[in-house]
Amino acid sequence: MDKPTTRQRILIEAEKQFITLGIANVQMTDIAAAININRRTLYRYFPTKDELAFEIEVMVMKQLQDYLTLDLGDMTGKTGFEKVTAYFFRIDLENVKEQIKFTAEFDRYFQGDYPNPELEQSFIEALNPSQDQLFLYIRDGVTDGSIRNDMTAEELYHFISHSFISLFQRLILRENHLKYEYCDNIDFHKSFRKIILTGIQRT
Repeated sequence: MDKPTTRQRILIEAEKQFITLGIANVQMTDIAAAININRRTLYRYFPTKDELAFEIEVMVMKQLQDYLTLDLGDMTGKTGFEKVTAYFFRIDLENVKEQIKFTAEFDRYFQGDYPNPELEQSFIEALNPSQDQLFLYIRDGVTDGSIRNDMTAEELYHFISHSFISLFQRLILRENHLKYEYCDNIDFHKSFRKIILTGIQRT
């Protein structure tokens, strides 16, 4: 296996520290020290902590999209609703827990303005629904009549994807506490899937 480049080492270490300590609490010097480079070298790759955090978020979003492009087998002749159903039965969020943790920290840290228009644009491009398998399946279902059409495919997709991410951000961040908060017998994955599928199916 090829040795990670300095840039890759910076990204890996920064993601780990940002998740563990919070972006606001990490200093660039902490990241440099952890991977044995000087601060000047780090700033040559990433002039600010905000730019570094954005780079990681775009990387994480790509990792999530790659994972969520699931191999569902041959979907020939299946309705859009059947595709969405197969999609939700295949997802296992244990495979992307660290990525979801980082998105939670990113959302908390960047509640205000983004650092600059270029970073904002790169982030927006990473969220393009046309690259998301779930959106394509929902659109198929609205078109073929198997999914409700009183809302657009875009409306359904954004509601589902934002609900999905926000719910599982909370479940992952509070997984050690929820069992003591009257939630120990609830299968949130199953409940979410049932509510979403029931809600979008055209009857």
